[in-house]
Amino acid sequence: MRLAGLGRIGVLAVLAGLLAGCAAGSPAIVPPEAGDSASLAPVVLETPTPTSVVLSDAPTAAPAAAPPEPRSRRTVAPDVPTGDDGQKADPTPDSGSTAAPGDTNAAQRVAFAQGAIQSLAPEPEAPTAPQPDGNGQPAAAQAAPESASQAALPAAQGGERPPARAAPSDGMSLLVEGGNNGRPEVALTFDAGADTGYAEAILDLLRDEGIPATFGITGQWAELNPELIRRMVAEGHQLINHTWTHQSMTGVNGGLPPMDYAQLADELARTEQIVLDLTGYAMAPYYRPPYGDYDAATLGWLFELGYPFTIMWTCDSQGWKGWDAYQILEYCTQVPLEDEIILMHVGAAAAGDYEALPLLVDHYRRQGHAFVTVEQMLQP
Repeated sequence: MRLAGLGRIGVLAVLAGLLAGCAAGSPAIVPPEAGDSASLAPVVLETPTPTSVVLSDAPTAAPAAAPPEPRSRRTVAPDVPTGDDGQKADPTPDSGSTAAPGDTNAAQRVAFAQGAIQSLAPEPEAPTAPQPDGNGQPAAAQAAPESASQAALPAAQGGERPPARAAPSDGMSLLVEGGNNGRPEVALTFDAGADTGYAEAILDLLRDEGIPATFGITGQWAELNPELIRRMVAEGHQLINHTWTHQSMTGVNGGLPPMDYAQLADELARTEQIVLDLTGYAMAPYYRPPYGDYDAATLGWLFELGYPFTIMWTCDSQGWKGWDAYQILEYCTQVPLEDEIILMHVGAAAAGDYEALPLLVDHYRRQGHAFVTVEQMLQP
């Protein structure tokens, strides 16, 4: 800076001004060089606000889990696969595998459920030495007692099923949404209308635990899985008519028109006949509506066609939505009921139902519930 010509007073004044600016902390401003367009942007100098850091060994609390949504008695479970045009596609025969093609987690799913069900098995009692009889000789070996699973499993079907209760007198098929016999019971029900899925593995678990269940069977599924139908009947499970194609009676779900009387009659009769031919088992008078759809007209038709009991549920597991085992367990046990009818599916798309099965078994056993078929629950 040139100071010539300012005199002593002028020089002192300039120096005082510069010193005052530095003492106040004013930023220095550098004029931009010509031709530098980036330097033309205004510069804002911000002073960072100091923050305090608190170190703690205490764990951070996890956010509270959202409460499960209210349980629903209705479902839009797509038991029958649909094509891109919304029309029903015929189920594809399955080789007996328990998972859909491309399901890389199939082995893990099976191992999870098998491990969980094995953890519920009681410890075997140590054998006791035979006691001597009155003559001091060892008592004759007695026949081994029935295992818990054998004792709990009802005898194979063949005229030993409990009788159906009296049909309603109003000419309408009765909606069965649980039991009212005063006994703590749970009916595990599985609809079978799409692929073979986890049906064989589910039957294995039920057999090992000595639990009878109820299966809603479509005629198409029975046609593709005759050996599993025979096994269900032989092992004491109940079968209920679920129509031939799983088409909605009312047309509310599925994208097809409602059925008329003749179509419903044909679907019921064909499904009843194929199961009769395979096993000699009569599914009537029990019916489960596809998608849970019904109206006054269809309930009247069902009654006329020999199905005075329309089996609904107390909880739809939502496994068909892709829910996992723990979501299903929480959802279906949030409202304790004395008599429960749980809706699940055997298809590979509902893997969570298979995974949840041992957890549900454990829960209801701890609550003191007995496992029964729907027709057993309807006994007085």
